[in-house]
Amino acid sequence: MLVALTGNSGSGASTVAGFWEERGCRVCSLDRTGHRLMEKPRIRAALKVPGLDRVSGPQARRILRERAFTEPGLLDDINRVMHPVMIRWVAFCAERCRGLPGVWVLEGALVFELGLEKYFDTVVAVVDTPERAVLRIIQRDGVSRRVATARRRRQLPPEIKAGKADLVIRNSGTLEDLERSSCSVLDRLIQIGGKRGQQNP
Repeated sequence: MLVALTGNSGSGASTVAGFWEERGCRVCSLDRTGHRLMEKPRIRAALKVPGLDRVSGPQARRILRERAFTEPGLLDDINRVMHPVMIRWVAFCAERCRGLPGVWVLEGALVFELGLEKYFDTVVAVVDTPERAVLRIIQRDGVSRRVATARRRRQLPPEIKAGKADLVIRNSGTLEDLERSSCSVLDRLIQIGGKRGQQNP
């Protein structure tokens, strides 16, 4: 079963992915895939940011993390290089994993934005309030509130994602509440086999 797990930045989707991984799911992060792509010199060179091709992948990510949301046009330039490669990678992996036993999960904020939902049996969205999510981004990534807010504004609104998803996990309580909700949704997915259109009673 192939499951896409999505949510806006800071929503808690990565935490849900961790809970699922503890229960035996095979989880891949779209963010970490992007990080690995940034390790490739040809990708950094293609971005055409002065000096970026002369630094390491982690250094490049640090440089771009702040500048991408403050310099006009830079994020669009990054996306033009990165997104087509990521889409091809997801399509390839989905084809290879389809039909294999177990639950295979792709976790990423841009599932709907990149049109990746078509490669999966089901899509689960994690939703939280904007204020809580922004605070998580600031604490997790060490960025300013301006950058955290700008990052979320480049993504579909949470309720739009919730409306497109097959199942929704509301992350509005404690970490223990989120774990219970996550495990309940996973149990339901396993029970019905993750087929789209069968999730809601």
